[in-house]
Amino acid sequence: MKNWNLNESNFTFSDRLKVCSFFLSPRNFWTMSSKVQEFEAQMAMFTKSKYALFVSSGSAANSILASYLKDYFYVEGEDNIIIFPSTTWITSVSPFIREGFTPKFIDISLSNYSMRVDHLEEYIKQNRNKIRCIFPTSLLGFNADIENLLRIQNEYGIKIMLDNCENTFGDYNMKNISSYFTSTTSTYFGHQLQSVEGGFIFTNSKEERDLFLMYRNHGMTRSVRDNEKYLNKNVDSKFDFYLLGNNYRNTDVHAFIGLLDFARVRKYISKRLQLYNFFKSTVKKQNITLPVKTDKNLDVPFCLPLLFNNQYHKKTIQKYCSINNIESRPIVSGNLLRQTCLQKYSDHSIYTNSEFIHENGFYIGLHNKVKEKQLEKLVNEINNLQ
Repeated sequence: MKNWNLNESNFTFSDRLKVCSFFLSPRNFWTMSSKVQEFEAQMAMFTKSKYALFVSSGSAANSILASYLKDYFYVEGEDNIIIFPSTTWITSVSPFIREGFTPKFIDISLSNYSMRVDHLEEYIKQNRNKIRCIFPTSLLGFNADIENLLRIQNEYGIKIMLDNCENTFGDYNMKNISSYFTSTTSTYFGHQLQSVEGGFIFTNSKEERDLFLMYRNHGMTRSVRDNEKYLNKNVDSKFDFYLLGNNYRNTDVHAFIGLLDFARVRKYISKRLQLYNFFKSTVKKQNITLPVKTDKNLDVPFCLPLLFNNQYHKKTIQKYCSINNIESRPIVSGNLLRQTCLQKYSDHSIYTNSEFIHENGFYIGLHNKVKEKQLEKLVNEINNLQ
């Protein structure tokens, strides 16, 4: 057991008793039923999205988006490019490649850990007709450049979807960023909101909502309440498969647990901001590179990224963390193009900011149970770097 874990369970003894009571009640379903619907309604209201769909994981949410893009945006015999940041999680990319799309990677910005908009726009101008979707990531709880992404979507008419699996809480212009595009998030134990396992898709399109419901449940038309447009009169409506779906459903058990945690969302946001602001206000800026705060963004960090100006400083603080039982991880993939499964797609050396993160960064936990005294000791170590 680490003294400072990447994350801790949010659940109290009272929560555990409530979960036991849920299991003991014969009135409660354990599979997908009313609690899933309640959790979806709460999350739609929280994000200000029209629709929220609870699925088995954030990766499953991305897989549904990949299936949807393949069925409705893929053009046979043409290049079908989806644009990704060069630092992101592997399942933000792999479902789309498996559906036959060609990935194009864009280097990230050190100011927000999302893809560089200037590089993105330069590529779009030369390859507009080949691009089927842009899929940025709000990495580590720091918002993607929503303002410019909205402009690019409007100006070039390219669909943008957003991976917010580490950024359930982020706001742009007083509105949760998941509401601006069709987007995904994760409610895995290690993320900001916990349902043990789980994820969401958010959309403002009823047509997308209907299709996502069917992708989630084997492609069955009875997943959709007003399903007349999808029905096949030649088959039994109980098993009427409109599209090639899968089983990405989640359960009332996970939804019940997620609802217990959801009741404390405002507390979690406040605590994460308090801890991160303390860190920013006390650490020496010359020893570390921090994301840049902008006026309209409310970034709620998923973790504490430690990005140093050289490898010696990184290794020094990594050693301090190891000695003091502080759990750490690389900043997601570092440079994703170094990974074995993606090396064939591009030369990793051209992604200079992802390379910088790969060589000089790692992250530690920043959750509800971290204490300012722990942060203060870490900050003192960073400030004393020579």
